[in-house]
Amino acid sequence: MKYANLHLHSYYSDAGFSPEQLVVLGKALGYRALALTDHETDGGYKDFAAACEREGIDCMRGVEFYGREQDCVPHLTALNFDPDCPVLRNLINRRCEEYMEDTRKAFERGVRRGIIDGITWDDVMTFAYDGAWICEDTVIRTFRIKKLPVPENIEQRVFRGDEVKAMRNPKPSAKEVIEAVRAADGIIALAHPNHKTFPVLKELLSYGLNGIELSHAHIPEDILTLAEEAAEAHKLYRCGGTDHSGPMSSFGGENAIPVYCGVTEEEYETIKYHKLG
Repeated sequence: MKYANLHLHSYYSDAGFSPEQLVVLGKALGYRALALTDHETDGGYKDFAAACEREGIDCMRGVEFYGREQDCVPHLTALNFDPDCPVLRNLINRRCEEYMEDTRKAFERGVRRGIIDGITWDDVMTFAYDGAWICEDTVIRTFRIKKLPVPENIEQRVFRGDEVKAMRNPKPSAKEVIEAVRAADGIIALAHPNHKTFPVLKELLSYGLNGIELSHAHIPEDILTLAEEAAEAHKLYRCGGTDHSGPMSSFGGENAIPVYCGVTEEEYETIKYHKLG
């Protein structure tokens, strides 16, 4: 069992548990520290931190960003940053606004095609949490709150596909994300490296990347070996967590496997106190 779980999502982005529920689950599973890393927002951190204090769990602020680099979009996990840094705060606010617009466009397309019926965009915004990253999960939750059937295969029919991709705002570059997090004195790690994203590690390091996830259910074994070597060679912060797998994910099916990823106490303390600079 790991000491800290540093990759978690709540219903402030694309998962089903509240920040408070994640804390209760984390404590029950034996974690001593947690980080909430919702996609492109830290809107749930206040509730998360309050729950951690009540439960006697240490906590850390986090966000998981998308960043374009060459022909891929690596996920980048930011940890232990200054939330008041204007550069990073502006990036978070902008990405929440842009993604809300992307979701609204897809939603309205779904209405025009007759797939979405019974709820309005105003309903979605009414039931969204302040500071949330508005995504397809927010729409699905709105159907459930109104006790209406969720349209079959709504994810693929409404929110996926080339036509929807063409409507979206461009994701920020990996360079912009990394520089914003470093400006906020944070740790920024390559999340769950794989065969597509690990090859751009050299470029990410040149922008200031200073961490890498080494404990995650979906890191291929050969990439894990290379990632561990890179962490040693470049003195990177070692990060990790359960993400959308295991009992803290709120997901079933193949994601419901018993995963207890995370970091050791020493690795957590290294991140908490910025021991690597």
